[in-house]
Parts: sequence; C-alpha cells; structure tokens
Amino acid sequence: MPRFPSREWAEEFCRQLNSSQGYRRSARGWVWPMLFKIVLEGGESKGFVARLNNGVCEGVEWYEDASEADAPFILSGTLRDWLDVIEGKVGPIMAITRGKLKLEKGDVKKILRYPLAALEMVKAAQRVPAE
Repeated sequence: MPRFPSREWAEEFCRQLNSSQGYRRSARGWVWPMLFKIVLEGGESKGFVARLNNGVCEGVEWYEDASEADAPFILSGTLRDWLDVIEGKVGPIMAITRGKLKLEKGDVKKILRYPLAALEMVKAAQRVPAE
C-alpha cells in the first residue's frame, strides 16, 4: 500500500486520473504540468510533477526534495492541509482561495476555470489506498 506522499502514491494517482472519465471530460483544455508540493514538519518538502494534458496524466516525476522541482504551476501545502483536501474535509478550490494550499507559480484564473477537474482529482486521490 503506497504511503502519501511517495513515488508509488503519485504513480497510482496518475493511473486513477487516467481511469476517470469525469476527469478526462472536465480537464479538457488543461495542458500544463503541475508540481504538487507537500511541506513536511521541519520545512522539508517532497512532491511530484504530474504531466497533465487535456484530461490525461502522461506520467509523474517524483522529487525527494521538491525545492529542486519546477513546473508551470506549483501548488504547495502542509501535509495536514493536503490530507484535509484528499479526505474531503475541504474542497480543493476553497483550499486555494483560503490559502491552505498556495499557488506558488501559475495563473490562479486558469485554475479557477477548472473546478470540476479539481474535484475529479480529489476523487482520484481518494481511490488511491494509502497508509
């Protein structure tokens, strides 16, 4: 069972996105890779870049040190904030607008045009069994 955050979890998340017809439909038009950065206690960050293209996850690159990674969109948050989103305690768009998840790089207006895709991403994350 993959642990969040880990390379295995990120790879399974990508597979779950690709198995989702809802994600495929709602993310049509989104063509930018996104770095999901998870900030751990002590300031260390791990994360992955998901190569997202028109409703398809074309793969992920895992980073033990996410400060070394870059992408057109970078979304970061603490482990607890990410888990709150994945567990459905707070919606992904609300997490961004309230500052729980921070858009470090990218155009927030583009993200806000894809609220259904964001919800489908959460559903895909919820289908990834995790420790």
